[in-house]
Amino acid sequence: MSREMRFFFVTVFFLIGLGVVMTYSASAIYAEYLYNNSVHFLVRQVMYAFFGIVLMLATANIPVSFWKTNARVMMLTAIFLLILAFAPLIGHAAGGARRWINLGFFNFQPAEFAKLAICIYLADYLSRKKKIIQKGSLKVFLPALFLVGCVCALILMQPDLGSCIFIFLIVGVLIFLVGIRLKYLWVASLVVIPIFYFLVMRVPYRLNRVLAFLNPWEDPQGTGFQIIQSFMAFSLGGVRGVGLGESMQKLFYLPSSYNDFIFSIIGEELGLIGVFVVMAAYIVIFVCGIRMAQRSAQDFERLLVLAITFLIVLQAIIHMLVTTGLIPTKGLPLPFVSLGGTSLVMNLVAVGLLLGIDRQHRRR
Repeated sequence: MSREMRFFFVTVFFLIGLGVVMTYSASAIYAEYLYNNSVHFLVRQVMYAFFGIVLMLATANIPVSFWKTNARVMMLTAIFLLILAFAPLIGHAAGGARRWINLGFFNFQPAEFAKLAICIYLADYLSRKKKIIQKGSLKVFLPALFLVGCVCALILMQPDLGSCIFIFLIVGVLIFLVGIRLKYLWVASLVVIPIFYFLVMRVPYRLNRVLAFLNPWEDPQGTGFQIIQSFMAFSLGGVRGVGLGESMQKLFYLPSSYNDFIFSIIGEELGLIGVFVVMAAYIVIFVCGIRMAQRSAQDFERLLVLAITFLIVLQAIIHMLVTTGLIPTKGLPLPFVSLGGTSLVMNLVAVGLLLGIDRQHRRR
């Protein structure tokens, strides 16, 4: 294992350990109230982590060429799973959204698989078309954008606009890194932004989120309640925090305190010091990912390392921005930390891909 991969690996497991501790701290009261078992969510998170680690080690032993050869299959599988989420008896709905596939013992969220599948597919496609792209051709993007568009359309039908925006960010970053002319990205933005504007302004609950972001105190008991409680968590934590397990906001004040807003509980219990430590961990992941990409001799490997690095780091950035009120509320988990089975498992599979690439480098 290279030096960069060791730092990456240790940091990931530090975040998983932190996630197990913080998940229990943030969810114990709620789990006791809901299931009469304070360790309900803790056990789930440990099981997800164990299962994800097994898949990570298995993935690390698969040749990198396998992923390049089967990149299209991954995308088609993602589309199939997203369609399956709408199937009777198989698809599982919650909170007015059909985002899960019911596997009996586990609710699988195909959008999380789709994010990783898009990273693999685009790394393959863009690496093969790199020279054509750099010459300024736009037609070359049509096949890739068609498949990505199918994925996003199915995710929008769930509905899940936030994941669509996140996928477009990943796609934009990868296309930029492969060498597209910047003016084309600006043109694409001028086309895409009005579409997202329409999708927000025409849907009341999304519009309410934007209004709550602009002025949460206008409706402190309604649309602004969650973000105000998040602000209070950070303010109560101060520099050193109130102490592990001593959060007040997790006592039914801050909704989704163990997943979408777990960073707020970290800020309350571990204070500004804990916040900076978590931020530093993702900076380490980013720096190690960039350095691993720089060492990659093949375009596919380089793009895949970059895609996975941004997949993890961008999710972390968006989560932190949401909890601190810097962007409108969107339910994205904090990678490796928030409670969420599919997210944790798929992120660990992504780490397995990096381990496989690193192992292949050392054999050359």
